[in-house]
Amino acid sequence: MKPALITLGALLVSGATFAQGADDCANAQVIAGLGPHFFDNTAATKDGPNDCNDLPARKDVWFRWTAPQSGGYIVQTCQQTNLQTRIMAYDFQACPVSTPPLGCAGGGCTGTNTKFSFPTVAGQDYLIRLGSRNFGQSGTGTFTMEFDNCWNIPDDGFEENDTCEDAAPVGDGTYTGLKVWKLDLDWYAIDVADGGTVTIDILFLHTFGDIDIALYDACGGTILDQSGSANNDEAVTWTNATGSCVSTRLFVEHFAVDPNGECNNYDMIVVGSSPAGTCNPSIGNNYCGPANPNSTGQPAIIAGNGSVLVADNNVTLT
Repeated sequence: MKPALITLGALLVSGATFAQGADDCANAQVIAGLGPHFFDNTAATKDGPNDCNDLPARKDVWFRWTAPQSGGYIVQTCQQTNLQTRIMAYDFQACPVSTPPLGCAGGGCTGTNTKFSFPTVAGQDYLIRLGSRNFGQSGTGTFTMEFDNCWNIPDDGFEENDTCEDAAPVGDGTYTGLKVWKLDLDWYAIDVADGGTVTIDILFLHTFGDIDIALYDACGGTILDQSGSANNDEAVTWTNATGSCVSTRLFVEHFAVDPNGECNNYDMIVVGSSPAGTCNPSIGNNYCGPANPNSTGQPAIIAGNGSVLVADNNVTLT
């Protein structure tokens, strides 16, 4: 009976170590379903570019995974390993990979584990690359996939206002049904006349994720006020005593490590601002009337900023 027991033991060990990731991209381990999927990068080497914000996944292991649904999926190692991980997700392609990752992160959970979301199409294959965040470290653990419904919720009418340079101009009013998520932050341009006081309220439900806000005096400038409480109303207030009109920038973010959700809806109330474009007067005339609200309930908005002198070469249409 002893040989049979030895054979059975070998099979059990083999089964326990199966599907822990291939050391090279070209032989990515095929996996299916949501997991948990085991990984072990103890003996792995690096086989991929530094393409997660110019950072690598060290000692990386590779998996080939098929998306069950269209929309998006969250890949995460939260509370599934002691290793500080970095993960990338790519469209399936020939190796070495030549296109940027669809998503990547070296954090996103409370602690040192990784969590992020990337877009998917049902039935298509994707490469999941998992490695160490820090040089010389390795370990074992699991990762899981989870459907992310945020990709199927329509954006609001202010998109694409994802960067400060693309901030959407707004004035006084109530703006409802706005959307922010961990992968898609919101920026707004709000003009405040000299001597004016602006107050901005962001109303939402914490049960779907924490939203924090900050008001800046310019892109890359100084924070004028910020709010990151545990309430369902984040509010900022600022009085302009600069002696001139200031086009402030409001930053709205979904707290990256909040476990309650990947996105959230909010309403925004602006009081005390000047009409959009006050600080940077229009460089021309508008020959079309205000646009009608579209299916999001918001109108299309366009603004022109810049000098009236051609030589200045600084006209921007937003």
